[in-house]
Amino acid sequence: MAGPTHFSGRDHQTGFDACCTASRRLAGVPPILTILLVIFLSLSAVYHGWIHPIGFWEHGPIELVLFSTEVACLLISYLAAVLRGPGFVPFGWCPTEEELSTLRSSLDPAGLPVAVEAPPVSDLLQWCASCKGYKPPRAHHCSTCGRCVLSMDHHCPWTNTCIGQINMKPFVQFVHFVPIATLHALVVHSELFILLVYGWKNSRKSMDFVRVVIRLRILLGLIAWFCCLVVMLLVGTLAWEMEHTVVGNISMIEEYVLEKAEMRRRRTGERKFVYPYDLGRKENFAAVLGSSFSWLVPGLATPGEPVWPPVRAGCTHFDISTEQIAQKMEKLQRSMVMPVREHFTGEGRCCLSYWCWICFRFGCCAACDCEACGEERLSVEPGQAVLISKSEGSWAHGRKMPDGGLNGTGITDTSDVPSGWLPRRVLASSEAVPYEIPFQKELQGHWEAADGRVIVVKGLVARTTASNMPFVLRHEAGAVRLLGISLEACDGKTAQWCGGEVWTKQEKPVPAARKGGHWPVEDGLDDVLDDELPALQAVGPDSKKDD
Repeated sequence: MAGPTHFSGRDHQTGFDACCTASRRLAGVPPILTILLVIFLSLSAVYHGWIHPIGFWEHGPIELVLFSTEVACLLISYLAAVLRGPGFVPFGWCPTEEELSTLRSSLDPAGLPVAVEAPPVSDLLQWCASCKGYKPPRAHHCSTCGRCVLSMDHHCPWTNTCIGQINMKPFVQFVHFVPIATLHALVVHSELFILLVYGWKNSRKSMDFVRVVIRLRILLGLIAWFCCLVVMLLVGTLAWEMEHTVVGNISMIEEYVLEKAEMRRRRTGERKFVYPYDLGRKENFAAVLGSSFSWLVPGLATPGEPVWPPVRAGCTHFDISTEQIAQKMEKLQRSMVMPVREHFTGEGRCCLSYWCWICFRFGCCAACDCEACGEERLSVEPGQAVLISKSEGSWAHGRKMPDGGLNGTGITDTSDVPSGWLPRRVLASSEAVPYEIPFQKELQGHWEAADGRVIVVKGLVARTTASNMPFVLRHEAGAVRLLGISLEACDGKTAQWCGGEVWTKQEKPVPAARKGGHWPVEDGLDDVLDDELPALQAVGPDSKKDD
């Protein structure tokens, strides 16, 4: 299924601005070191194999052309990955009404928990508080680049930028050309060891052999051989891992999202998540590398549409984004609201004097946590409340409650509220309460609408039995909303929604074995939390970080 014909998510930097951005990436220390290393290894191989050959094997001009081609392909693909960039989402991006109307038509009305003609964009796409805009389905925010990246795979320090939609193909080519070229250079430099073996056998004194080894030519050749071996093994391992990315048309971040989706759906009894961008082996190769004739052509950008890429039959463009929203709301549900009992200012640089002050006030253990040192810190005052989502050592990470109370009013996945790290000692953990929205307990269970739709509500996530797409309950503007529709009243037996829709409570169905891609719904499953997604019941000495 293809996306709409008009796209609004490209980074429209052109001309001088684009050249400046690409030049800054290339002028970084890692790219300069990488290029110098490639030049050193290449010149060393050419010198020892052709300019001043050792003579054990004959390296003819054809082999020189082949080696030069390997190095040229390596450099072209690397420069393309750096200069092209990953493809950034423009600040404040939002899909156009034309895009939304086209994409909403793919949604099955029977899969919506409440009857609504146009689901709000906030329920279909993730919001980025840093970029002040929505994220396209496969986009993620990079804290290092400070931008949302289209189809982000990871941030690569050696390219000084992220690997995303635009530079995925040249990066995949680069990590495959590197082992080929370094293996060739390794073979050329291996003649040095044969030379040293002969020198050791023929030398009468050990000092004669040492004088041979410490010659500049021999010494640099041995260093180049060792560098070729290390680079070949390290980058070759990465190339092997990237094969899964190409074959599955899936990024490293999306693999993590799929793992969390499986764990979440096992707990809630939902259908197994179907990855929407797995188009089949041949189509996946074409989506990343293009047609078979262009696989080996270095320097070309990744083909295809970066914002709304095609999805497999039976899926929609919003499947992965709605699943991520549900995962964030589940994490929000596991958070604890805690009052602040002491003043703390998060302002100040991570300098020696600042951490000396932290040690003096909160103890030496408070200075041993690296995450609080490298990330934002939160300033709080007594009387405020903080929503704590995770803890690390003597520190906790949370967001300020907008109303200053303990009821969770106004906190959603799109809330633009201050967040950061703060010492656990400034929090009154004994007065902590779980995050909860109004009518949350009354809404839990199975419901039936007037048109026969069966709605299942678990925690803050609602879905229909006819769909695989979850939607979240939000507490906004003093009302509980689902797909933009406000809940007027709920007594645990009936739920009255704005617009006249009424839900009627059903008896809980009998648990059954997993069939047809469903996970069993077990009694008390809501209270089970696996080790990889621990609930933060309190911020105490034994609390662990929530991944």
